Amino acid sequence: MRECQHCKTCYADDVETCPTDGMPTMHTISGEPVLEGKYHLESRIGQGGMGVVYKARHAYLKTLHAIKIILPDLVGNDPELVKRFRQEALAAAAIRHQNVVQVTDYGVAQGTMPFLVMEFVEGESLHDLLAREERLSPERAFELTAAICSGIGTAHNQGIVHRDLKPLNIMLLSDKQKLSEAVKILDFGLAKIKSGELLGSFIQAQTTGLMGSPYYMAPEQWSDDDLDARSDIYSIGVMLYQMIAGDVPFKGSSIPAIMKKHLTDTPPPFAERGVQVPPAVEQAVFHTLEKSRANRTASVDDLIDELSSALGISSAGVRSLGHKTGHELPVAPLRVLTNPPKSTVYLNSEEAGQTHQDGWLLLEGIQSGNHHIKVTHEGFVDWEADVFCDGSPVEVVARLDKTAGGQEAIPQPGDETVAFGQSTVNEAVPQSTATPEGVTQQTVQQQINTGDQGGASGTGHTIISTPRSSSLKPLLIGGGAFAVVGFLVVATIIGLYATGFIGGGTGSGTTASPTPTTVDTPSMPAYSKEMVRIDGGEFTMGRNDGAIQERPEHKITVEAFEMDKTEVTNAEYFEFISATNYSPPAHFVNGRPLPGKELTPVNFVSLKDAREFAKWRSERDKVQYRLPTEAEWEYAARNGNEDNLYPWGDEFSDGRAVIGELQGVLDVGSYPSGANKWGVLDLIGNVWEWTSSDARPYPGSDIEVEEGGQIIRGGGFFGKTAGPLAVTSTFRGIVEPTEKNKEIGFRLVK
Repeated sequence: MRECQHCKTCYADDVETCPTDGMPTMHTISGEPVLEGKYHLESRIGQGGMGVVYKARHAYLKTLHAIKIILPDLVGNDPELVKRFRQEALAAAAIRHQNVVQVTDYGVAQGTMPFLVMEFVEGESLHDLLAREERLSPERAFELTAAICSGIGTAHNQGIVHRDLKPLNIMLLSDKQKLSEAVKILDFGLAKIKSGELLGSFIQAQTTGLMGSPYYMAPEQWSDDDLDARSDIYSIGVMLYQMIAGDVPFKGSSIPAIMKKHLTDTPPPFAERGVQVPPAVEQAVFHTLEKSRANRTASVDDLIDELSSALGISSAGVRSLGHKTGHELPVAPLRVLTNPPKSTVYLNSEEAGQTHQDGWLLLEGIQSGNHHIKVTHEGFVDWEADVFCDGSPVEVVARLDKTAGGQEAIPQPGDETVAFGQSTVNEAVPQSTATPEGVTQQTVQQQINTGDQGGASGTGHTIISTPRSSSLKPLLIGGGAFAVVGFLVVATIIGLYATGFIGGGTGSGTTASPTPTTVDTPSMPAYSKEMVRIDGGEFTMGRNDGAIQERPEHKITVEAFEMDKTEVTNAEYFEFISATNYSPPAHFVNGRPLPGKELTPVNFVSLKDAREFAKWRSERDKVQYRLPTEAEWEYAARNGNEDNLYPWGDEFSDGRAVIGELQGVLDVGSYPSGANKWGVLDLIGNVWEWTSSDARPYPGSDIEVEEGGQIIRGGGFFGKTAGPLAVTSTFRGIVEPTEKNKEIGFRLVK
């Protein structure tokens, strides 16, 4: 195929001069300008880093379409990309919303060029609009953002994250007067391709003069973490900032320079850009730009509510609400973990892709219903299972056995595993070195069917696969593993709370610290569990110069108590689940922490999980353990009546806490110099810690708090170290009691 260098019209290979303007044509794509014998490419209408978009006409229906072709020379001819692109086409086609460009077909031209067929829309991009007008009023920016959120919200409700939101991917239709109807979101066809694979497109985009994705990427995208809806919210926040301020918040001369600013810098206030907006508007925008997902606006509906409240505009009719027609089956992500890694996964006899080095493969937009999964790897017996999806996230763990002469699989504990219906991990067979005597798949099924769920949350779905041979041992994990929904940290839009459990401790103030106990569980490193005595007394809780939720400061008396020197570790929690058959956290594999992570704080645990652990440890040690109250926690972190802002003093200092870290949690006690005066470690950073206190405002505060939230304290590894949301000993957070997050753990007191 050849294209005119001037008008971009497509011609057959024998047309060397454009008959319209007489300009020479240039060869672009091999073959005739017809895809699959039915889509006639008429002209090129755009190009990005990874593909070219053509205006095309259906040969028989005569309908117009926009077709995006992913060119091999732009993506390195990666065959895995073709497989993943097909899965993403299925996900994109499942999204039905007036603000999302509809994907109608998919194909692979000449076996190497995947393409998406989309509805054809005419208009201009948000990029073009901003280039022309530079700045928009907050009210107009809100109207555009509300329409974007409405479409994105529908995708999020189906478990699909866009990943590449930017002004070039927002079209404004020329035949619509209302912005709510004019907005069309493009490029869901790239939603599943990870950011690392898009980096090449950024370089290509720079050569074309386009504003590439780095300006809009959330901090977690730079580390290639699994993304969720809040990653899209960050990108929307950057666009919102740009609409109002006239430029993006973070710019640089290179991709690493831009990345560094996204990871560390605070967005410049609007006043520095010469724009005056109400403080509540700036606060709503900056809430979307939090570095940590845990602190960021939780959903597009929350963003709409915050903006509309700040502007005094009704949000009725612009919330996403899923926009389901009632005729569509819900879709959701399906994640497959294989042992060994780099295994090939087939979904309903179609190759879905190869698992990564860590063993995971994410398949988004899986329709409800029964699906057949097959996993293959050279030297191993094929693994197969039937999976039922009902619109909630599902995880499948596939363990393959080696064949005669094949390589040895990574040793995994637990010979008997069983598949459960999604959305619960009601009662897995204990993941110890062997199945405990008397526990069989049949007894597990009976427990589930009778509602005995071992303390785990869920709907009690029954087992969907029967016991099978050792080569077929699926464990289907429920939606709890996907509930990595960020907790909201202090801001005026959250409102906060005070403790309902002031002081208390043991009530006597006379207990002595026990001799440290050394515990050595099977295949776990030995660890020492120590409690530290905290002398009681009166102290000042909160501070008047802190954030609104930390005010007003007030006097509190705390009785003496003892506190875990460090946060509860994965090794300790493994001992608990081994002894009780309790459901393991989402990041455990086959019921065990990953090698090398045994002494990091346990995370992905809810308030109930923490309380169940405390109950078990109390029974084991014949001592009453519990979660600390918020007052007890702050008393310990502020060194009692010394009222320090940090456990180590009144100024933040590097090398004293696991905070502002990108690599995640570290072993407990990694920063001994961060201890309080009694020797308690990690009170700031590593993971947030559950308290027993309900979310309430401090006495005398005029803020309001919705009921049902729970206080967390201490900040996580990705928290702030400076600015209005810097984590200190007085900093307060609130989450739902059911929250399970990679930045939330706990410690106990008695």
